[in-house]
Amino acid sequence: MISVLAVVFLFLIVVIAVVGTRLLSSKRSGPGTNPDAERCALCRKTFGKSELVLREVGDYKLLYFCKECILQLYADLGMKN
Repeated sequence: MISVLAVVFLFLIVVIAVVGTRLLSSKRSGPGTNPDAERCALCRKTFGKSELVLREVGDYKLLYFCKECILQLYADLGMKN
């Protein structure tokens, strides 16, 4: 009896793992996602990579900034000085 319950429990764990990975992978590569699109690090709006300025922080972190946010930062800096 215990071995049957163990097999059912293991089967249930495998089913949950498979369903979870399918759900996660479908969210990442949905039909509405554009592989050339990134989000601005400040305003979080989505733009094409050609419209954004890319900056690297450290060895691996990439930050993208849109034109509007860069202009706003420039205006804030001008007001400060």
